[in-house]
Amino acid sequence: MKLTSPEAVVVTLAIGVMMLVLRLIPFLIFSKRHTPKFFSFIEKFIPPLSIAVLFVVCIKSSTSDLIVANPKFIEEIPSVVCAVLSISVTALLHIWKGNAMISIFGGTILYMILNYFF
Repeated sequence: MKLTSPEAVVVTLAIGVMMLVLRLIPFLIFSKRHTPKFFSFIEKFIPPLSIAVLFVVCIKSSTSDLIVANPKFIEEIPSVVCAVLSISVTALLHIWKGNAMISIFGGTILYMILNYFF
């Protein structure tokens, strides 16, 4: 289905308004009262949990082909080294700065740079 230009503008505006409304709902609900303990718990533990998920995904994807029975397993070792270095930098940044965004972006950027060159 191909949209005309006016239809595409209407659809884009509708999606934009819906996104804005969905993002405003929590502020409208919790602006006048105390935040429930469940949300405080989530807010406290989401950064470490997201780092743990990234850790598992990174290690799983880099070691999935690293099997000694595989004749080309030597070629996969740099990928594992990149993953271990990136995880170490992520952990050190998180310990040093205590900011989840800095540590996640720093480790991800390092991983992408190392993967590109090795």
